[in-house]
Amino acid sequence: MGTIIDYLEWRGDIPFSAVEFNEIDALILCQITYLNFDGLLSDANFSNQIPISELAEKFKNSPDFETRADTGLLINEETSKVLELAGKSERFKDVLITGYMSIIDLSKEEQFAAATYIIQPKLNYVVYRGTDDTIVGFKEDFNLAIMDEVPAQKDAIQYLELAASSLKGIFYVGGHSKGGNLAIYASAMVRPETKKRVSLIYNMDGPGFSDKRLTSQEFYEIIPRIRSFYPHFSIVGMIFNHAGAYSVVESEQTGIMQHDPFSWHLCGKSFVLLNDFDEASSFFNKVLNKWILSLSKEQVSQFIETLYNILEATDARTNSEIETNILKNSFKIFKAWMDTPADIRDAVENTVRQLYKIAHRQLPSPQEWFEKNTKRGLHKVKENVAKMQKLQKSQEAQMSSGKAAGKSAGKAAGKSSGKAGAGASGLKSAGKASGLKSGSKIKKANGKLSEK
Repeated sequence: MGTIIDYLEWRGDIPFSAVEFNEIDALILCQITYLNFDGLLSDANFSNQIPISELAEKFKNSPDFETRADTGLLINEETSKVLELAGKSERFKDVLITGYMSIIDLSKEEQFAAATYIIQPKLNYVVYRGTDDTIVGFKEDFNLAIMDEVPAQKDAIQYLELAASSLKGIFYVGGHSKGGNLAIYASAMVRPETKKRVSLIYNMDGPGFSDKRLTSQEFYEIIPRIRSFYPHFSIVGMIFNHAGAYSVVESEQTGIMQHDPFSWHLCGKSFVLLNDFDEASSFFNKVLNKWILSLSKEQVSQFIETLYNILEATDARTNSEIETNILKNSFKIFKAWMDTPADIRDAVENTVRQLYKIAHRQLPSPQEWFEKNTKRGLHKVKENVAKMQKLQKSQEAQMSSGKAAGKSAGKAAGKSSGKAGAGASGLKSAGKASGLKSGSKIKKANGKLSEK
C-alpha cells in the first residue's frame, strides 16, 4: 500500500495517453493547489498557460521559496515535494496550469483560491483550494452553518463560469476539504449550458450541505456525477448532509489527522477502500450534527463570533502564528475571554454544555455495549473457525494428491530401475573419457541456484 508520494514515484512514468485520469491524479492536483503561486502565475488569466514542469522550476527557484513551501500548521509540509515530483514525471510534466486565483478578504470573511489544469486537449480539471492556514478561512468554514451562501461559494460559481467561457471541452471539478464543498456547490449552481460540460465532480473529504440545498433541483441534476472520498475516521467530511456515490478510504493516521491526503492508502490507480466508517467517527459526527441542528442560527452565530473575536485578539492571521507564540497568545486568548460580556460567556458555555448532553445521550448503555461487542466477538470467532476449516481442507487435499503422486512415482521407478542401472555405467565411462568433473559441476549449479 502506498501514498500519493509513492504513486508519483511508481507510476509517474505512465502518461495519460496510456492510463486515463483517475481519482489519485485528482487528489494530487488538489494538494498542489494548496501552494502559494502568487506572482508566479497570472491572476485569473486563462490565456496564460504553463506546464507543471515549468511551474515546479519557478516555484523551487523563487527567492522566497522557504516562505512559499511553508504551508502552515495544518497543510502537510511535503506538499512542495508533490509539485516537484509531478513536474519531473512523465505523467504530469506537460499538464498545463492556468486561471490561478487567490483571495483573502478579511472584511468579507473570505478565503478562496482556485486553479485549472488542462490534462489533455479538451479535458480540463478545475480545482478549488480547501481551508488553508488562515484564521479567516476557518471563520468562513463556520459560516457555512449559518449562511445560505458564503463568499467563497459565490466566487466558485463565477470562477467555473469564467473557466468554461475561456476553455474548450469537458470539465472535471474537484477539491479537498472546503474545496470539495465548493466543487459540488459551483457545479450545481452554474448556468445549465455550463453544467452540461461538467462530467465528474471529485469531493475529497469536504463538508456537506443543508437538506434544503441537497433536495433542490440544481443539486439533484449533478448527484450522479459526484464522487466523494472520505477517510474512515472522517470529521470534516461528515459535517452536514451529503448525496451521491461515496467511498471510505483507509488511512495510516488516527482521528482528525486522517483529513491529511498524505495519509490515504492507495494501490495502483485506486484508493484502498473499506466497508464503512470507523465506529468512533460515526458517533462523533452524529453528535456534532445533532448539536448543530439543535441550535438556532442566532446561537450558532453568537458562538462563532465569540470564538473568532477571541482569536482576533492575538493579532495573528494564521494558525501557525498562534502556535509560534503559544504562551503569549494563550494569555491574550484568556484575557479576551474574561473581557467578553458575562451574558455572552454564559450563552457560549450553555452551547458547549448542550454538546456534552447530546454526546452523553448518544452513548450506549453498559448492557447495549456488552451485547454489541459480544455479538461482534462471536462473529469474529466464527470467521476464524471458518478460515481454519478451509485451511485444513486445503492441506488434506494437498496431502491426498501427494500420496497419489508418490504411488505413481514408485511404480514408474520400479519399471525403469533396470534401465537406469545399465545407463549409469555408460555415463560413468563417458565422464572419464571427456575429463568432466561432475561434482564441481553440481556445486556451480547449486551456487547459481542459491544466488537466485
